[in-house]
Amino acid sequence: MNRLLFMLTLAFTTNCFGQKQEKFNVSEIISNDSFAVLNKNQFKVNSENIFEDSTYVVSKTCSGEWGGTIKFKNKKTGVTVSAASTCPVVVNKLDGKYFVTNTLAHLSGFSDIIEIRNPDDMSVFELPKPRKKKGKIIMRYVGDDEAKSTKGTKSLVDSIGVLTLATFPYRGQLFHVVTDFRKTYLTQVVDGKFVSIDTVSNESLWTYDPEVFITPDKHSIVFFDNEKVSGYLDIFENTIKVRRRK
Repeated sequence: MNRLLFMLTLAFTTNCFGQKQEKFNVSEIISNDSFAVLNKNQFKVNSENIFEDSTYVVSKTCSGEWGGTIKFKNKKTGVTVSAASTCPVVVNKLDGKYFVTNTLAHLSGFSDIIEIRNPDDMSVFELPKPRKKKGKIIMRYVGDDEAKSTKGTKSLVDSIGVLTLATFPYRGQLFHVVTDFRKTYLTQVVDGKFVSIDTVSNESLWTYDPEVFITPDKHSIVFFDNEKVSGYLDIFENTIKVRRRK
């Protein structure tokens, strides 16, 4: 039902909503030769620092369907606060607020975005007591060390049947590349729903572990790889390029 609602929302709001938004240049290159341009091995995943500004260093953890965590470490105080976040894809900062995009390719898949106005309002991160302890051996179940608190966060969207490949800012607004497992769309969040602006690809572009890499010249690079299609997105301002294999 939720997946059907999402698809209907995309179908009925694309035209009326898209006319009010910035125009994007979307192109798709389908060629095995294009993969000489970029390789994922050029980028290093650093879960200990997925975002940083003058006040915080932001890190993430993910235990899949057992939960995930976003952590903000205050550079001045050294205090680390956290919130439930399953599982972080990217952190964006707009107008002094932090936006964490989460997605998980489990069962029918889901995506959510949380807003954090002041990270210091979040709960101080503490490891829970172990379930068992025998000598030096400590036993915890998968997900036990993930945050459960939502204190200091606000949910902007929470959708089942949708995976988010990327979130990026453009002219003071956030845009999202999502898939409903049929096609891939450029969307914005309106009234708690992903609303389609344009079609990015007639293929479903997704991966089990999406990560947004920001290059020195401010391109957002996102690799996708699943059973049907592989390649990457190159996003710069209002230009979205899809490069995928035949």
